[in-house]
Amino acid sequence: MTFLDGHPPRTGETTGLTAVLDRSGIDLRRPFRRFLRLPWPTLRGLDIRTPSLLSMALDGHGLRSGGVRLDLHLDGGVCRLHVDGTPASELRDRLAAWAADEAGPPEPLPATPPPPPRQVRGPVDVVRVSLDIWRAAGVGRESVPDRGTLAYRLSVAEDHRLCGRFTEAVALLEPLAAGAAAAFGPLDSDALAVRNALGQAYLAAGQVDDGLDVLREVLTAAEHGQGADGDLALVIRNNLAVGYQQAGQYPQAIELHERNIRHSERKHGQLSRQTVGRRNNLAATLALAGYRRRAIALYWEVLDALPAGAHDDTLAVTARQNLAILHNPSWRP
Repeated sequence: MTFLDGHPPRTGETTGLTAVLDRSGIDLRRPFRRFLRLPWPTLRGLDIRTPSLLSMALDGHGLRSGGVRLDLHLDGGVCRLHVDGTPASELRDRLAAWAADEAGPPEPLPATPPPPPRQVRGPVDVVRVSLDIWRAAGVGRESVPDRGTLAYRLSVAEDHRLCGRFTEAVALLEPLAAGAAAAFGPLDSDALAVRNALGQAYLAAGQVDDGLDVLREVLTAAEHGQGADGDLALVIRNNLAVGYQQAGQYPQAIELHERNIRHSERKHGQLSRQTVGRRNNLAATLALAGYRRRAIALYWEVLDALPAGAHDDTLAVTARQNLAILHNPSWRP
């Protein structure tokens, strides 16, 4: 591909990224032969920005106003190029259009299949698993005397879930959710956190309908008790979107992420890290749904919203990496 003119005809370069000097007008700051062919697997990140006056003064050597700086993050470092006479927005649009056209019709990622049943080895292992489930259920049914106890039991349930012991997590969380609501009220933030964890445990166990039902109920309760812009509502709404994504129901997931961005902008501001992170979540869902160009545009928004000095910020690194992946036409969700 060339950076300005699409895929050059009759080059045979269908699997590599090729900079063609005589067609794109790209100035290379290092020996050209090193960057003639850049295979996609070596491309770890992509960044396109209008150089600032400070960067032109410090980097110099061919950077000019009216052009754009293009950084290719490779296994061996960063290849920095300058494209003269083209605004950053135009170069981004051309690259995105090329990638989308070459990739063809969108192919969304199918719904996540349920996890395989846990492997048990012999009668002793069956007994051990049964005892673990019995203990977890027993702990969940005990009365909740204080918030410290509730937090401890919730942590134990999360450990079960993260270790793949979904049955134990559900067995602990189902009665614990009822106990927390009885002890502190159904709209209490700690009680809602337990129900949120229960919904996530259902999803992890492959009980998608149960998980979505619980998370929808918890979101309604959190919005009623703390407002649609509340931090807990933002977290639960994101988890519900992830659940819809897991179910392959992308329109619902995208709508929830878009709502979360609007609520986050009101709560934290348009350029806050919380809001930028939620734009990143929407971009990831758009990519998995097959909306390559919309995802690319949103990842550029994420990069533009982060401070200039946040080059190594986790969100910036993730956005650059995902932009490199999405510009590879052979990538599929």
